[in-house]
Amino acid sequence: MQAPLPPPQAAASPYQPPAGAMAKGSMYTFQKWLMIGMILLVFSAVMAQFPLSSSAPNVTDYDLTDEKEADQYLDDVDSYDGQVALFGAFSTILQSGAIVMLGYAFFRESQEDTNQHVAVRITMMLAGVVMVTSIVGRGFSLF
Repeated sequence: MQAPLPPPQAAASPYQPPAGAMAKGSMYTFQKWLMIGMILLVFSAVMAQFPLSSSAPNVTDYDLTDEKEADQYLDDVDSYDGQVALFGAFSTILQSGAIVMLGYAFFRESQEDTNQHVAVRITMMLAGVVMVTSIVGRGFSLF
């Protein structure tokens, strides 16, 4: 007589991460969060440079004595200012997100990595505090 066959294993759900991926530390690494934060900072700096100063409307290209061209010039200046504001806002959002990610990485690393010297852990905690307070300080006004 043969031994009974083991029951078939259930298929892994495509909506669940593999069991090995849920092990402590594999979802977070300091290097991963640091690199993502730095990439976001570089991308935000690039986004802020998109509206070139050379693409601003030049007053000499318009005949301001003609009312239609004067209105067109004002519309073009308004459009350019809107483009600068849009890319500036998008860049600020990306910078804030990057600084939050970097601050989180420093906080978490200073709490979890007990193999480092205490001075390094305190420095990482202070770096995280500086990053978070810089974000808070951007929107804070006493007046």
